[in-house]
Amino acid sequence: MINILTSKQTKNLDILSIKNGVSLSNLMENAGEASFDIIINQIIPNILNFNNKITILCGPGNNGGDGFVIAKKLCQKNFDVTVCSPFDKHKFNPTVKTKLKSCTFDIVNPSQKLFKRADLIIDALFGVGLNRDINKELSYLIKLVNKEKKFVVSIDIASGLDSDTGEERPISINADHTISFQTPKPCHYLLPGKIKTGKLSIVQIGIPKKVFNNIKNLSKIYLNTMDLWKSHFPRPNEYDHKYSRGHLLVQSGDKFSTGASRLASLSALRVGAGIVTLASTDESAIINAAHLTSVMVKNINTKKDFIDFYNKRKVNAFLIGPGCGLTKYTKELSLVAIKTGLPVVLDADSISVFEDEPNELFSAIKKYNKNVILTPHEGEFKRIFKNSIGSKISKASKASRESSAIIIYKGNDTIISSPNSHLAISDKTSPFLATAGSGDILAGICAGLLSQGMDAFMAACAGQWFHKKIGEISGPGMIADDMPGFIETFLPNVLGEIYEKS
Repeated sequence: MINILTSKQTKNLDILSIKNGVSLSNLMENAGEASFDIIINQIIPNILNFNNKITILCGPGNNGGDGFVIAKKLCQKNFDVTVCSPFDKHKFNPTVKTKLKSCTFDIVNPSQKLFKRADLIIDALFGVGLNRDINKELSYLIKLVNKEKKFVVSIDIASGLDSDTGEERPISINADHTISFQTPKPCHYLLPGKIKTGKLSIVQIGIPKKVFNNIKNLSKIYLNTMDLWKSHFPRPNEYDHKYSRGHLLVQSGDKFSTGASRLASLSALRVGAGIVTLASTDESAIINAAHLTSVMVKNINTKKDFIDFYNKRKVNAFLIGPGCGLTKYTKELSLVAIKTGLPVVLDADSISVFEDEPNELFSAIKKYNKNVILTPHEGEFKRIFKNSIGSKISKASKASRESSAIIIYKGNDTIISSPNSHLAISDKTSPFLATAGSGDILAGICAGLLSQGMDAFMAACAGQWFHKKIGEISGPGMIADDMPGFIETFLPNVLGEIYEKS
């Protein structure tokens, strides 16, 4: 499991390490040496037409000290190194001044000429401690670096990013490769930071194991990898039958909007649900039955029919929303499903239908159900979480606390949040997932996992991981209709790997 540390937690790593006998000077030396190893062994060999010229841009803090250590080691290897800083030496912190004294090179003022002549620019201007907007002069300097479009390596984070939000303050370095220490930071995965980060390498810098584990255990932000949720993943056994593997009830749209619920239903089956029933009006049932074989189609025309069915047929979870329409019936079924206390995924229309009365939804969840997943994209999020401000992390956290639901806040930088402040961030995704019906696939996967008894937060994390996996293996031209086929292609092997590791 990979924890993501905030700037405050990262700072505490240094403070506690020093208290446990590792000096700041040693941490800086270790950070510089580990970065140097990545630069000469992995980065420089892959730079086309590299002619030995390196410009290193250093700031006054620890990040700049890391840069000086890197510069010293590169000079020892006879690279043509120029070190520049926009800051007066007197403004460097004491440890950085000590590092500089051991170097033989002079620091010069940064200029466009220096960046233009370089084959490689190393950015050690600002690290995770940046918590305010940089001034016009430094913003102009970053523009000069970005203008040259040379290969840029940033140390810890791309300078100018807010480590905790991924936002620019108000501009940042466009890094091709970022070398960060101990753990990733939120900005490495949140837009626009993830674009500015480039390839990410994580290196260890000698933080004592006890210190690292203590801080890591306080972290509630995780990278959404298989290791996060694989031990919670439902695994069938020899005694299972279709009902024991989970029965999911999905609500269909009207006769003109049946496709979304079919996509979701097929995805739920693929991820392991034992049986999926698609609740359809008489008109919708004819259309759905003509397209489906594995999914059961049931004529359900009223709220009473819906209630009678789940009372009689051992339903384990619900999915309401895809293609359902912004109707009174959609709202009624959403509330009915919540009040059963059984796991529920509310997607698309079942979110937006509460735009004028979001508290009606939130109150029902708080009173009746601890296993509700909401899957809003940006527009749906704004409809029910009014006046939400701040970073994507803070908005997702607040939304979960306000609604008492698991939130999958969708986007290229998807965040999954829980009411107890646990968050998971997607490591990467594909722009080819931005197509109509893609969200229905995600909702179906999550609901299929819920129906098998998976913890709601872990089901949301696993569902998002499988969804982004589709994006990774797909390419241009993919549409939602293709996605169940991609699931069919990779899922057996992936599930086999999960079963072996869990």
